[in-house]
Amino acid sequence: MGHCLESRLKDYYDAWSRQDGNGVMSFFGESSTFEDLAFGARFEGLTQIRSFVDLTYAGSPDFRVRPTQIVVGEGSAAAAWVMSGTHSGDFPGLPATGKKFEVRASSIIRFDRDTIKTIVDYWNPAEFQRSVGLA
Repeated sequence: MGHCLESRLKDYYDAWSRQDGNGVMSFFGESSTFEDLAFGARFEGLTQIRSFVDLTYAGSPDFRVRPTQIVVGEGSAAAAWVMSGTHSGDFPGLPATGKKFEVRASSIIRFDRDTIKTIVDYWNPAEFQRSVGLA
């Protein structure tokens, strides 16, 4: 099961990098939860998670995710990754600068079979702000 979850997560991050919102959403179910600790935001269910995906692509249409490490357990995983793109649209409280960014991040993921049940992402907002010239 571990290899299957690792492969599934690689596919998940690849969907983010292709700007494939429907592909990203295919990893979630109606009872899934997505938390972005940097934004202090929690999204429950497909509608709210989709709003977060759309917000991400609106703020950075060339958004990419490159996993650097994935560790899997029984029904769970942790991942380290790097997000990058161009801050060409506004994020909440972060007006667009048009500058490129590259920020390290991590996730803790719990699965229900092959569906992401919960995911908690953390990245350093100060690092993002410095890279796009807002700090």
